[in-house]
Amino acid sequence: MFKWPGSPSARAPKHEIADFAELTGWQGNGLSMASLSKLFGRNEENDYSRGVPEEDVADEIVEETYMEIEQRKEACGDGYPFEITRRGSILRANQTADSNIKHIIYKYLLLATRLNMQSNKIYADIDGTLLFEELAAESAREYLGPRAESVVFGAVAGAAGFSDKVDHLCRKIKEGNGFMSRSNTSSNQKDGKLDVVAWKPFVDKSAGQLIIFGQCKTGTNYKDSLSQLQPDSFCRKWLQSFPAVPPIRAFFVSEALSRSNWYNDISDAGLLFDRCRIVEVCDDISEDVLKRVKCWTSAAAKAAGLQK
Repeated sequence: MFKWPGSPSARAPKHEIADFAELTGWQGNGLSMASLSKLFGRNEENDYSRGVPEEDVADEIVEETYMEIEQRKEACGDGYPFEITRRGSILRANQTADSNIKHIIYKYLLLATRLNMQSNKIYADIDGTLLFEELAAESAREYLGPRAESVVFGAVAGAAGFSDKVDHLCRKIKEGNGFMSRSNTSSNQKDGKLDVVAWKPFVDKSAGQLIIFGQCKTGTNYKDSLSQLQPDSFCRKWLQSFPAVPPIRAFFVSEALSRSNWYNDISDAGLLFDRCRIVEVCDDISEDVLKRVKCWTSAAAKAAGLQK
């Protein structure tokens, strides 16, 4: 899994190479498909192609990468911030990318995937990983539509610990009746793997509503986390009463996942929001979150040499 400003090998999954192509096109005035082909032709080891000319292998890689980019354009709706010109097949940043809300969100998620979010997550005094949880909460609310609400589970002002966060959540969703302390279950919990919650209440405010429990992950090491969050287990352990309608499990990841392995991923993750899905649903996120996404992205891009 490459991290910028590094580059992936030709053996890397095509969604990684597509990220590299986007970052390279963002950094300069564009990246031609011919240049990408030459790059992988030069870097590839002789024994990889097993007798097939290296230029043929490189051309195949570029063709698959181009198809990956086309899938992203379709999945993002009007939110894809790059374009491929007809003349020379050049991938470059869309001229409206800095004014289109979805384009800004896409670029933030691209950086949150390909920068080292262990050591390079703070820019403009904003923690990019915590910001992702806020964006995930916004996207879940947007997905559920009118009247829907959402919260970041760990961001409860004044909460003294895990039990306070659970109490706050139960008050918000008006179900669960508060934190349940069980003698045979450790209460030393950070967040119970729960990062965001979204729900769609009825006007009567009665129990029985659509609830989403979500876990979030920036970077690229998400595979081992896909099925960690178990809403049923969380509710049985920590709530005094089980919600009338069991919450749906969801997973939010900053990476743009390849659709070639999509069914396997959603089988583990539940309702899966990858980069493209997050971008597609974020039509009306809060001004506060958008402002911080802009600030973090601008500062991170400058530090990464992607813009002046």
